[in-house]
Amino acid sequence: MSPAFDPTPRPALRKAADADVHPTTHVAPASTGDSVLEGKKVTIEARIPKKLRKQMRQLTKESDITMDELVTIAVANEVRRRTN
Repeated sequence: MSPAFDPTPRPALRKAADADVHPTTHVAPASTGDSVLEGKKVTIEARIPKKLRKQMRQLTKESDITMDELVTIAVANEVRRRTN
């Protein structure tokens, strides 16, 4: 601990008088964020141009991720973009 640390308890936070107008908390739906990337993995088959596959392989080598991870991230980003 640093010498400037003060262990005395601080007063509890209080709700602002205008909290109903300016709420401070937000609970995100479960389907946002990285929760989309979690869960049971399933196999899909897709036909893509050979040139695109070559670019994807290069990206996976540079980023040190697998092809499956790259495809999952790309699909999740596109789904998020289209649903917002």
